[in-house]
Amino acid sequence: MPDDDYRVVLSEESLDWRGLTKPELSKALDTLSDLLEPLANGRSVAIMIPAYETECLPSVTLTEALYSRDGGLPLEERRRLQSLLDKCQDVEPGYEDLPSLVQLDGGLQREASWGMAHALARAATGRSMSCLLLPVDRGPASIWPTGWLTIQRQTGTGQDEVELHLLQSVEDSLVFWRGVITREKVSEEGFFALASTAFPDLLFAPSLRFNRFKGSHQEVLTWLVGLLGLLNDHFTHTLADCGGDQKKVQDWFKAMGADISPESPNTKKNAKAWAERLVGYGGEHHRCEWHGKRRWDCDRVHFSLPLKAHANRVLIGIFVDHLST
Repeated sequence: MPDDDYRVVLSEESLDWRGLTKPELSKALDTLSDLLEPLANGRSVAIMIPAYETECLPSVTLTEALYSRDGGLPLEERRRLQSLLDKCQDVEPGYEDLPSLVQLDGGLQREASWGMAHALARAATGRSMSCLLLPVDRGPASIWPTGWLTIQRQTGTGQDEVELHLLQSVEDSLVFWRGVITREKVSEEGFFALASTAFPDLLFAPSLRFNRFKGSHQEVLTWLVGLLGLLNDHFTHTLADCGGDQKKVQDWFKAMGADISPESPNTKKNAKAWAERLVGYGGEHHRCEWHGKRRWDCDRVHFSLPLKAHANRVLIGIFVDHLST
């Protein structure tokens, strides 16, 4: 992956901890580190070099806070954040990254940071981008919305509108990566490269192929992301909440816009059909006895019950037009 392939940029507002009590400071550091943990792999998230000169504590820059013993940050939290930031890409800002006033959905105006300005500049080229923004609540002017936003900004040639994602929670992160897949209409290879990040509570069989659906890649992609998102976020706990009552589970997902169901008794009695739902993963075979459908007559995703041996994650085992019944 190229060095400039990052999609998340850390905003300096996330590093301003002035005025916090010790418990509030520890919580802010932990929250930031929790969000960076799955991203800080050397290629997914960037930090602007001017951020290191941010006054993060009274008269203390980020560099001093991270690398000085008397920098004012609690030791364990400091070491963790330092390690994570060391894994982020350092970016020298260009002219297009100069902070400026931006206007959000609904007319709200805010001053963009170096990080946000850089994320906007990259997003303006058509790349899906997110700005990791965890500002301290200092009143209405400090609060930012979350999720996908349309942001107006001033450029050297006038004004434009850019779609940008603002990231403030783990849930926001999942929404972002799923949005990357659907907004950029990624290829099959791109989908599987992002799948474990977008759907961390699902497992994907190596045999999965998009060409086994009847619908085209573009017809299937948005539906597939929506279905997998619901399964990732809700299937395991909904199954438990409903006490294993399959009809209640189906009804819950139907209300959310997803058509899922377990295999019928007739299918289970058909030895050939039942064998088709056995999928290899990690040296074992698992029965994918539930499925979601795009249409009544075609395009199925077959998946397992939660697998205890895999931390109750659900195996996505089969993409197919239709299996035997």
